[in-house]
Amino acid sequence: MTQMTQILFFGNLRNRRNRRINLKILYEVEQKFACRFSLAVLCASLTGCGTITSYESLADGYVKAKYTRTSWEPTAHRFELQYKKGWRTVKIWPDTLGIHVKNGVAVFEGYKASAQPNPDNPRDTDSRLFAVRAPELPLDITDEVLWRWSKENSADFATILKTASYVRAKETGNAVEFGFASEIPSIHITLDWNQISDIMREVKEKGVVRKDRVWGTSYIEKEFKPEVQK
Repeated sequence: MTQMTQILFFGNLRNRRNRRINLKILYEVEQKFACRFSLAVLCASLTGCGTITSYESLADGYVKAKYTRTSWEPTAHRFELQYKKGWRTVKIWPDTLGIHVKNGVAVFEGYKASAQPNPDNPRDTDSRLFAVRAPELPLDITDEVLWRWSKENSADFATILKTASYVRAKETGNAVEFGFASEIPSIHITLDWNQISDIMREVKEKGVVRKDRVWGTSYIEKEFKPEVQK
């Protein structure tokens, strides 16, 4: 093999080796990108990731943060209830509507994992009535409110519990009117803030701490057994 032939041979060999190394590096880069892209998709689809586009100060340190998600889907919004005191920010509930605040207490509609899991939509949620005195844990007071109403109106609590769903709240003076849709005529319950505080004490004292399976947020809920709850 002449010197020129050797130079050409080893030059081609080196080029092929460099090409293999470059292809390997390119493959590894593509794999890392694909992994990161998959994580981003998972984050957006499972945890409702988004960008905070605005803040609205309410009262007594409560803040409503607006999350906006723009991706391959139509633009979607959700409103997270937060509490700020100095440098500290407490996330109370990640998806809310209809927030009413007075004397350090906030009542709000919160979207919570459905009581009956849907295998086709594991992130399915129900509208529930919450109350909170931040920075304490939020309280799901829905069932306690309905139980007290059913006692006062001689209604069957087991039926109410199965059929009533929280719809809205409207503040009127020193009270809040809560509306529930039901198979029976719609239920309207008016409570003043002292009654709301009493319901909160009951749920806090006799409730249990749970973690929402959709949001991973902790809250307190009182357990009811309709067949024995008289």
